[in-house]
Amino acid sequence: MKKIIYLIFVSIFIASIFISCGDSNTADNTNTDGNIDNNNSNLEIQQNTEEDNTQVRIEPDLPEMDFGGYTFTFFAHRIDYPGDWVGDGDPRELVAEEENSEPINDAVYKRNMKIIDKYNINIDMITKSDDVSTLKKAVSANDDIYDAAVIFNNLVPGVVTADLLVNIENLQYIDLSKPWWDPAVNSMSIDRKNYLMAGDLLILDNEATNALLFNKDMMADFGIDLPYELVKEGKWTMEKMNEIIKDTAFDINGDGKMTAEDDRWGLCVYSDALHALFVSGGGLLAAKDENDLPYIDFTSQKNLAVFDKVTELMYNPDYVMNISGKDHTVGLSMFEENRVLFYWMRMRVVEFFRGMESNFGIIPLPKYEEAQKDYYSVVNPYTGVLLGVPKSSENLERTSIILEALAAESRYTLQPAYYDITLQRKYTRDDDSSEMLDIIFNSRVYDIGGVYSFGNVWLDFINLSGKYDRNIVSFYDKKIGSMEKAIDKVITTFQAMD
Repeated sequence: MKKIIYLIFVSIFIASIFISCGDSNTADNTNTDGNIDNNNSNLEIQQNTEEDNTQVRIEPDLPEMDFGGYTFTFFAHRIDYPGDWVGDGDPRELVAEEENSEPINDAVYKRNMKIIDKYNINIDMITKSDDVSTLKKAVSANDDIYDAAVIFNNLVPGVVTADLLVNIENLQYIDLSKPWWDPAVNSMSIDRKNYLMAGDLLILDNEATNALLFNKDMMADFGIDLPYELVKEGKWTMEKMNEIIKDTAFDINGDGKMTAEDDRWGLCVYSDALHALFVSGGGLLAAKDENDLPYIDFTSQKNLAVFDKVTELMYNPDYVMNISGKDHTVGLSMFEENRVLFYWMRMRVVEFFRGMESNFGIIPLPKYEEAQKDYYSVVNPYTGVLLGVPKSSENLERTSIILEALAAESRYTLQPAYYDITLQRKYTRDDDSSEMLDIIFNSRVYDIGGVYSFGNVWLDFINLSGKYDRNIVSFYDKKIGSMEKAIDKVITTFQAMD
């Protein structure tokens, strides 16, 4: 018996060594800067190497300071988006006046109170609808009223190229290697200069991340297996998705035509989905060269193949409804009324379906093919946000300490409240969807060509879907002059900035 026990122990020990070696080999597939070693190495995603929140807490490396009651002020855009972008008003992740039993609010309150007490500060927020002009005036007047600014992605080009923000390298205590900062934002640097951050301090970056909802009850009715295992096995591809949706549409009212208001659809999308699917297949509107300078890349051989696959999936009016141009409630109602099998969305939209009677799940957008190593979940170039520090911020040491402290504490307060409570327990309906969220949020991508939209390329690109236009080469030929001119201007601006 002792020998048997001994042999069992030795076997377990040897197996643990092999498992450890396997983990090390997996980690070696990724460059240290976050670039993925595949055919499109310019995609930067947040890797799955971060420690779980249940493990040992990591503390920021910050000095003990007393800031004498200083009021640290965030500047932010007042949210007022029409369409399916649920909610409006002020950002909810920055300040909270008191606890009110809402998970996000209470997490923000607890986080802020801890930092307030530790550094003897106050925390405030000012929001404006004309945020870019307001920020320009503050920086021009050297008015230090704003310590940090939360900027919507579509406003980033005007803010950064106007030289309104501090280079992150000059923020002494910001450590972008820490897990509370999102390494995917590295793709937004130009000329090896970065003025932007995102991570656990924010939730609007999560809420702008693209994904798919699917109706579980409809799948049961059709006898379709839930796609969770396909995702886990790396087999969730555009071809597989197309196979599923093409036989699920139906002319319910029998009038001989498919309409959003009356019939059943395999997939509901907005025009933005063209870009989201393009990126999920490994494509980018703009990549960067060895000198960290952007260039237009969407007509590379690989990207052309991805675009063809995306349009094969999306340009099917018999079973795919593009809801752009219609009242946003039409698409939401279609899904809630069990008339859409898959619904493309930005993550914030999940909250709309909190009262939906049918069961639904969440999965990432599909890969181009099984050989693609990772899933890619793009942060919407329009509705996402990034964080920066205005050049008029007077004390950069103080600013960097407070931001680092807030970001670190957010990892253990705000993110669990948003991720574990708001999504996993309140709105999603199964453990598999929770696992899918891990994949989605750990595969975030920022497409610099989408955010900067050189020569208006992003809006013009997604508008191709409304015309079912497959001729991307012709589109490129028409746009290349304005795109290259816009890129050259941005590069010249960055090279002149400190």
